[in-house]
Amino acid sequence: MKKTTPLTIADEIPVAQGQAPLPRRIAQTLMARIFVGELKPGDRLPPDRVLAQQLGVDRTSLRAALSELASRNIICAVKGSGVVVLDYREHAGLDMLDALFDMPGIDLGSAFNLELLDHWIEVMPAIVKAALRHSTPADLAFIDMLFERQIHLLARGAANKDLAVIEVQIQDEIARLAGSTILRLFANSMRRFRLRFSTSFFNSIHVHDHVRAQRALLNGIMAGNVTPDEVSRRYRAYLEEHTRRHRENISRLPSNPSLCTEQGEDNT
Repeated sequence: MKKTTPLTIADEIPVAQGQAPLPRRIAQTLMARIFVGELKPGDRLPPDRVLAQQLGVDRTSLRAALSELASRNIICAVKGSGVVVLDYREHAGLDMLDALFDMPGIDLGSAFNLELLDHWIEVMPAIVKAALRHSTPADLAFIDMLFERQIHLLARGAANKDLAVIEVQIQDEIARLAGSTILRLFANSMRRFRLRFSTSFFNSIHVHDHVRAQRALLNGIMAGNVTPDEVSRRYRAYLEEHTRRHRENISRLPSNPSLCTEQGEDNT
């Protein structure tokens, strides 16, 4: 049986997590420690009284936080052993990812970010192909309008984070047109990450060229010059080529996830 692992958690719940209710902030703090490996699968949490004292919180709020983590299958109560940390890779779901992406104090690390980048390059062209097969001229015109909005913002010198908001709107529209409820729920869970990823990606490319390249593919479909299969093939080739610099930037990060020392640090 593993012994209780002491927690090195500051008395203050991180301010970066904003004005969320205290139980949620406690849950986020513990989840962060589990994700970065400070608390490992099989570790026992201290008794409620001790853990509440370490965190500087009341036991009622702590119990509510532990209940939330248990509902996410991140911890579980084991008879005779207390509260035990589970292996989130084996038990947790997309809701844990969504919670992690909402915590600016976590650096996901290069290994995790590269895995997500590879997943995006692999999956996004297939989603685009499915969306184009279900789309109407009005649907395509709406996406083209979003590209036009990006170009307008570029001309006004908008920040990349504002351009990324529209990029995510385009992705959401493509996911909607693909016609899969499961895909849309997955996209919803990944929205915070996609916004941060798109902002970081835009920081490594010429955004104006990127928008025009994507719009050219869309216009080819609207004009009947290319098939959805061809657009998917071209889009994948485009992503593989134009994410190289972003991949290099990610690769320079430490491999493992960690807690950022400064608020506002880019996790991607």
